[in-house]
Parts: sequence; C-alpha cells; structure tokens
Amino acid sequence: MEIKIRNINPSIVQEFDEKAKKQGLSRQEYLRSILENYTLLNNINDRELEYQNRLEKNTKMLEIISEKLDKNNEFLHYLTEDDS
Repeated sequence: MEIKIRNINPSIVQEFDEKAKKQGLSRQEYLRSILENYTLLNNINDRELEYQNRLEKNTKMLEIISEKLDKNNEFLHYLTEDDS
C-alpha cells in the first residue's frame, strides 16, 4: 500500500534524509521504519495501560477480600471464645 504526504517543509525532509543516510537506509526505508515502530509502540502502550488497569482492579478486589477474611476471622474468634 502506498502513502503520499504532500507539502512537507523541505528542512524536515532534509533531516529525514540525513538520519536515513546515517543509518544506511533510503528515505522510504527510514520513514517506513518510523511508521512501523510508532504503531508497535502504540500497541505496547495500549497493552501496558490495559494491564495496569487490570492490576489496579485486582489489587482493589484483593483488599476487599482481605477485609472480608479479617471480619470472618474476628467472628470465628468471637464464636470460639464463647465455647471456652
């Protein structure tokens, strides 16, 4: 698939050309790698955010479960004290 971008500042194009040359790439190869890397980085960032949200939800749930267990333990302790 082709992508054309028009009306780019010549100094920007020159900068791309210089960076491509330093890496031993053509302008096309260099720009393709920039676009591919950008897409991959966005996908990684999206996944990281999703995992962070899941981790926060799981942490909150574990805190709730811990509180419930503490209350149950207190209640069981209360029940066993009465039997003594």
